[in-house]
Amino acid sequence: MKEEDLEQEFLNEVQKQKLQKVTENLYLTEYQADVLERFHVPYREVKDTRELLYYLSDIVDEEEYDELEEVAREISDYYYYHEMKK
Repeated sequence: MKEEDLEQEFLNEVQKQKLQKVTENLYLTEYQADVLERFHVPYREVKDTRELLYYLSDIVDEEEYDELEEVAREISDYYYYHEMKK
């Protein structure tokens, strides 16, 4: 792989992980939004991260939902470290 290709791949990956404002109180990465979209989670209709986590709390523990579970964990971690009053 050429150095330029590797650099571009790295920049693309960084862009995917960049938080984007979805609503006034909700920020998601492009990847997280894509996964939520695929699983028909109404993330654009929630008022904040806490409400989104409520929707995600009922995820069935099945192999087909592994990717959604991972996104739910990422959002939960973000909520804990950035939004919880400590």
